Amino acid sequence: MNIDEFVRERKADWQKLEAVAGKLRPGALASLSRDELWTLGRLYTAAVSDLSVLRSSKLAADPENEVIDYLNGLVTRIHGMIYRKPAFHWASVRHFLTAGFPETFRNTLSYTLASVSIFLLFVGGGFFLGVSEPGFVELLVPEHIIAKVEKGDVWFDHLHAVAPQASSLLMTHNISVTFLVVAAGITFGVGTVYLLALNGLLLGAVAALCFNYGLSLRFWSFVLPHGSLELSAVCIAGAAGLVLGHALVEPGPYHRSEYLSVRGKLSGRLALGCIPLLVIAGIIEAFFSPSSLPAWMKLVFAGISFSALNGWLFLGGKRAHSGQPSDETTEGEYA
Repeated sequence: MNIDEFVRERKADWQKLEAVAGKLRPGALASLSRDELWTLGRLYTAAVSDLSVLRSSKLAADPENEVIDYLNGLVTRIHGMIYRKPAFHWASVRHFLTAGFPETFRNTLSYTLASVSIFLLFVGGGFFLGVSEPGFVELLVPEHIIAKVEKGDVWFDHLHAVAPQASSLLMTHNISVTFLVVAAGITFGVGTVYLLALNGLLLGAVAALCFNYGLSLRFWSFVLPHGSLELSAVCIAGAAGLVLGHALVEPGPYHRSEYLSVRGKLSGRLALGCIPLLVIAGIIEAFFSPSSLPAWMKLVFAGISFSALNGWLFLGGKRAHSGQPSDETTEGEYA
């Protein structure tokens, strides 16, 4: 190859690339037109290839030749503009909470329904076994809770006395458990199903214990005010884990790693959306749920919070994107 002729032939494209790059601003690719974006991608890829060719040519040994330095600088500058991490904006957080997360939830609703079904099935199983087989409760419920209930008392009344500290601990614990449920999806979904089942059995067993000693109203009036959000978050996290598991079990025509990467982003959005739910639930669990307010008031609050949650999840973002296709990955996109 005549390297001088190669440089002359490619120089026009480099100059054109530099002209397009001159319109580019970091993190603002949308400022270019569709044709300019296409041109940028094509010329940038070609320039990277040209740089590789020049570095293996005789020009690389010529300290006075500036072609390689010029092209390397151009490629490096454009790479930094294209791949630079966009600046953080609170508007993106607001958009995620008001539209992005609800849309992702609706797009993965079948996974959430499966997660809820698994959880409720084992809640029912745990309750049935706890009522019919008292020895079953002892397998799951801590002894100090059993001893407290057998005396006709509950174990959560003291929470309001240490509410600030309890709130922080509950938030941290609940977020850790939720992300564990999501991460367990990497075991082809088996780990997620196991954790949903275990938590369901535990809730059912505790409910059965309280039922056996006539404390059901006190128990549910404590659990439901925060549980309407917390348990919903756990089930959504279960859906996120099942998304990962399904991607591994049935990747379709794609490589497992490729499909897992795509579906992992969807799963991550579900997991991220659970965080504000768990933060709010932690505050309610520490300050409101164990309070001395009447049980009916707590149950009404639980109903209102659960209704508000469903309104947000099923209606959030619909008005803003009415008539426009969603940019979220849907279930059927890679089917």
